[in-house]
Amino acid sequence: MSEDKKYTSQQKHLRTKYVRFPLDLKPEVLDAFKAKCDIMGTTPTTEIKKFINNFISEDEAAD
Repeated sequence: MSEDKKYTSQQKHLRTKYVRFPLDLKPEVLDAFKAKCDIMGTTPTTEIKKFINNFISEDEAAD
């Protein structure tokens, strides 16, 4: 499979299975967050997804 075709297929999957969640941050806040994630050996995306999943789980546990 060519790279272009593979990329197109991935993009189609992402558009149908995921939604984007834009977030506006001050540049210095984003830089500090990225730096902290780098020190911890993780990525900002991973940490945001973990936060969301934990937040949802805590809410469900309270019910």
